[in-house]
Amino acid sequence: MTSKHLFFDMDDTLIKCSGYFYDVEDIVAEKLLEYTDKYSFDEIKVMFNAKQVENIEEYGYGPDNFKFSLMQVGSEIAGYRFFSDNLSAFIDETAKVLYDAPLELIDGVEDTIEYLHNKGYEMHIITKGSTKVQTDRVERLPIREYFKSYYIVKHKLKSDYEEILKNCNLDPNNCFMIGNSPKGDINEAKRAGLNTIYIPNEHTWSPEDEEISEDLPKTFKLDNISEMKNVL
Repeated sequence: MTSKHLFFDMDDTLIKCSGYFYDVEDIVAEKLLEYTDKYSFDEIKVMFNAKQVENIEEYGYGPDNFKFSLMQVGSEIAGYRFFSDNLSAFIDETAKVLYDAPLELIDGVEDTIEYLHNKGYEMHIITKGSTKVQTDRVERLPIREYFKSYYIVKHKLKSDYEEILKNCNLDPNNCFMIGNSPKGDINEAKRAGLNTIYIPNEHTWSPEDEEISEDLPKTFKLDNISEMKNVL
């Protein structure tokens, strides 16, 4: 029997993640309202989002880009008071949780991963972001023992998946990519020929949201990760 390989996204698929970012964003946006009559709370958050997208190519995904983008928007809104009021220290302190928060598994993850391991599936993680930050998070995963390997990439593009498959000498037809991001986890994986399982998460970052391609291979859409037991 041909071995099946399962590739899992980590953030917001295996562990809770983006909710922390939104909490930090809200706190900083609320603080910046003290410095402007021009922008509303929601408009400041839109500015944060736009700045993160603008900085992705240079700084990648994750807390480093996020914090730097908050700093840039804060400086733009507060002007010289950004420095006189030491808002950089406020943002630094508020964003600490993004680096040292305990890893909290999403409901159903531990039982499902153990079940799939016992069924003989070979499992891996594909995540994007800072190599240092993501390596630390993977190694601290309470279910780390079940994953044979992990890969940290910059964007999760078709070419990233193709390179991993090539280096592992794997047939994409025997592989599944599982994640919450329609763009990076599902559509780009499909373009590389992988089967996909889409598990939506309410905290998925909006720039990662797009219509899931109807092109083959097929995508299974599940309400939660526990339903994988019925699919595989």
